[in-house]
Amino acid sequence: MAIDFTQSEIDTIKKHIDGRWQKKDHGVHMGDIEVGGEEKPAAVWEDGYYTFVVLKIADGKYKNMFYFMRDKRFDTGTDEYTDLDECVDSIMKAQADFSLSKNTKGLKVEINKE
Repeated sequence: MAIDFTQSEIDTIKKHIDGRWQKKDHGVHMGDIEVGGEEKPAAVWEDGYYTFVVLKIADGKYKNMFYFMRDKRFDTGTDEYTDLDECVDSIMKAQADFSLSKNTKGLKVEINKE
């Protein structure tokens, strides 16, 4: 059984999004994503060519990733976070670094060829 995001956790994610993109409402879409054969709650938002995902893998444990052009997946290389603020902040910083430099050094990259 999946443990859903609480309203407080959703508000935390929105706080980071609103802090970065003050002039545009991105909204946070809630859903479930299958990970390792189990459905996990996911918070998803988009900006241009980027899609951000924060998974709740257990109570108080999170995983992050972003997609570029829908076929390149990146994460910070950290398997799980116990601090949601750090989880959201780190994926947005990783995306910003990638966007500014197109440098993937230090990022785990997975390219899906469908």
